[in-house]
Amino acid sequence: MVSRAARRALGAFVAAVGYILSPLSPWNDAFVNAPIAYAVAKLLHRLLGLNEFIGFQLGYMASNIVGMAMLFWGTSEAATGKPLDKRNLAKSILFSLVYSVAASLILAALGLIQPPP
Repeated sequence: MVSRAARRALGAFVAAVGYILSPLSPWNDAFVNAPIAYAVAKLLHRLLGLNEFIGFQLGYMASNIVGMAMLFWGTSEAATGKPLDKRNLAKSILFSLVYSVAASLILAALGLIQPPP
């Protein structure tokens, strides 16, 4: 059985990693999620022949969603020692999805990422 202190420490670690991946951190897009999304796009293009723009979108959304889920789960675990309830986890995932779509549309409008022809 894992002690309450160990659960809280693990929650704090997961929350810190989640914060780095989440759209709440100021350096997130430039230094973390955009490179992850670019790597995912290249990998999906090589493995499946998927368009790189679509692969970028998938990688970007996934990294933001995973980051927010980790942040919410970790803070809940660190603060209370209890896991996050499903409703709040669903809210964090929905927020991340909306943010990711909006941010990637803005990046495309600014010409920083190119949509497929």
